[in-house]
Amino acid sequence: MLFTVVRLIPGDPMTILLGSVNIVNPELVARTRAEYNLDAPLPLQYFSWLGHVLQGDFGRSLWTGEQVSSIVGRRLGPSLLLGLSASVLGLVVGIAWGIAAGYLSGAGRAVLRNMPMLMLVIPTFSIGLLLVFVFAVTLGILPASGFASPLEGAEPSVPSAIAHLILPSLALCLVPASLVARLTYATVDEIEQEEFIRTARALGVPRLRIAIQHSLPNVLLPIITTGGLLISALITNAVLIETVFSWPGIGTMMVSAVQQRDYTVVQAGILVVATAYVLTSLAVDALYLVADPRVRTPTQE
Repeated sequence: MLFTVVRLIPGDPMTILLGSVNIVNPELVARTRAEYNLDAPLPLQYFSWLGHVLQGDFGRSLWTGEQVSSIVGRRLGPSLLLGLSASVLGLVVGIAWGIAAGYLSGAGRAVLRNMPMLMLVIPTFSIGLLLVFVFAVTLGILPASGFASPLEGAEPSVPSAIAHLILPSLALCLVPASLVARLTYATVDEIEQEEFIRTARALGVPRLRIAIQHSLPNVLLPIITTGGLLISALITNAVLIETVFSWPGIGTMMVSAVQQRDYTVVQAGILVVATAYVLTSLAVDALYLVADPRVRTPTQE
């Protein structure tokens, strides 16, 4: 299905690749099509592509002629860095946000409980553009776009790499953080009705200690169970965020490839994203088994 859908993208890659040359030199177009196996019937193209993929060969880019595996390899590192930093930031911010919304009272409680809904309805790219306007354009304290590797370049700079990472990570983490916050304060509300929490409050245990020792461990399990939803939110929004901040990851690679009708790169990008989703979902399921002994212990009647 992936192979077929990619080829339904309007436009002929040869027209984009060769430009006006195809008008005066149809032989060049035919030779180029044959070189990339685009003149074969679609089923034969698919089985040829699948056979090469199973051998670890994603083919060559229609646009540059470079091996697709090399292109994906260069883009994978920045995407993993952005995804991991946004995941950690989203969990930390979301849990702290949810616990605060669960234990505060008055206007602060109302604001913290309504903000997640606001974050979920605002488009992610709008959040990214707003952050760029405030911190890069107006205040000028963070770079507006780009990527700096702490391991590459003539003078690798960790502070520069962190500075370039802050805004994309913050923009990408807000949707998962909002989901985690809503789940956290809903769980806190349920835990607050438990007898052991009432007993702890009656004994004069500070609210902060109750939140850390009792509420936090109980919040983690529901968050793990919704790991698939959080992962899908990250992957979906990563393409938009990478485009807004010119982040050289898999998302911007796929956007450029779609514009250029570079079938082989688009297919490889989608395959990598799908594989990442499956592997992270399996990791979340395994983490749930570790975190909740009731799941792996059979019920004895």
